[in-house]
Amino acid sequence: MVAALTLLSACSSPGPVPIALGADACDHCHMPVADPRFTAELVTVTGRVYRFDDIGCMAAFIADGVVPAGKVKGAWAADFLHPGRWIPVASAIYLRTDSLHTPMASGLIALEFSAPVDSVAQSVGGTRLDWSAVRSAAGRQRGS
Repeated sequence: MVAALTLLSACSSPGPVPIALGADACDHCHMPVADPRFTAELVTVTGRVYRFDDIGCMAAFIADGVVPAGKVKGAWAADFLHPGRWIPVASAIYLRTDSLHTPMASGLIALEFSAPVDSVAQSVGGTRLDWSAVRSAAGRQRGS
């Protein structure tokens, strides 16, 4: 029975895990993860979890190619309106704004597609982006 449960848990789909605020460090900038509204995670096919204090850190980490694309099982961003709730990065809507102080100054927040994005955008200002645009911007910054 124990062997079956071990095998079953090993085959389960790895997903985001809770971040220990103040204790876990960002795997890109190495700063302590302090604000749950801006966090992100990447999980590899082997189950390794990379934690980030800023969505921009994860985008830069991906642009750096530390984990090859084929080795990524999934990536998630914290829902800005509901910290602690994870959104798959491809499903989120992003706002880049100068009115919020994000941990590494990316200005990026993630929102669920069904969230009141327009009212949040009116409140904080900024530009609406999808994950492809966030990744492209990180790649261009790395190349400069």
